[in-house]
Amino acid sequence: MNIQINSLTNANIYIDGVGLLGRAEEIEIANPRHKMIDYKGLGMAGTAELWAGVDKLESRIKWTSFDASTLTLSTSPFQTHSFQALGNLEQYTSQGRSAQLPVVYLMTGIFKDAGSPTFRQHKMVETTSVVSIYHCELYVAGVQIYLYDVFANIYIVGGVDQLSTFRSNLGG
Repeated sequence: MNIQINSLTNANIYIDGVGLLGRAEEIEIANPRHKMIDYKGLGMAGTAELWAGVDKLESRIKWTSFDASTLTLSTSPFQTHSFQALGNLEQYTSQGRSAQLPVVYLMTGIFKDAGSPTFRQHKMVETTSVVSIYHCELYVAGVQIYLYDVFANIYIVGGVDQLSTFRSNLGG
C-alpha cells in the first residue's frame, strides 16, 4: 500500500487582481455550509436531519500590517470585490515530493466589517476583516471541486449540478 500525503501550507491573496503577498497572516475561506432542519413524525423512532439549503457564507482575512489601500477597499458596503487565494499543494509519497499542484479559491463578495485595528506596544497593528460571500469556487490542479452562487441558484459539486431539478421545478 502506497500512502500519499497532500500538504497545503501557504497561499497568496488577491483582491480585484491585485496581489497582497505578505500583507495577510491568514484567510478563512468560505465553503458552502449546509443548512439542515429537523424532521420528526408520528411513528418514527428518531429524528432525521434534512437538507434545507446553504447557509450564508463568510470569509475572514487577518491582516498583518496597517495598509491604507486595503483599508480603503474594505470600508464600502456596496462595492463587490473578487478574491483569490492561490496555494501550492505538494504531494508526498515514500519516494519524496511527487507533485506540486495549484489550488485556487475564487470568491466574490462585499466587506461586512473592515476590522478594528488593535494597537499594542512594540507589536504590529493587526485587524481582521469579515467578507460576505455571494459566489465561491474551488479548483485543484484545474479541476473544479465545487461552485456555489447564491444569486444564481447554482451549486455544482464534482461536476454535478445539485440544484438543476430544483431550478427546473421553480420554472427557472
